[in-house]
Amino acid sequence: MAASRHPVEELDPDVLACLSGVTDPEIGLSIVDLGLIYRARNGPQGLDVALTLTSPACPLGELIADNVRAQLACRFPAAPDIAVALVWDPAWTPDRISGQSRERLGLLAKVAL
Repeated sequence: MAASRHPVEELDPDVLACLSGVTDPEIGLSIVDLGLIYRARNGPQGLDVALTLTSPACPLGELIADNVRAQLACRFPAAPDIAVALVWDPAWTPDRISGQSRERLGLLAKVAL
């Protein structure tokens, strides 16, 4: 039986750096800082990205996915393929937002008791 991998663990730093230029149009923050990227691979077959949205009801999913594809195509023009998938598992939670973005949104940091 093959070991399952948690999709959030496959994050290539170069791909993430590229995607940090893509913002969520409603929130105005990077999709990377919001924790919307679950997989970001750069391999021999090309680029493979899985992202989620803050809500499955978000009407901007395809727009964000198209922006991801465009950003990747500009940064990695020699990539043989660019695959971008919208995924819903695991469900996104605000806990995935980076510390700096949490501050910008006025969210209080978790306090351990």
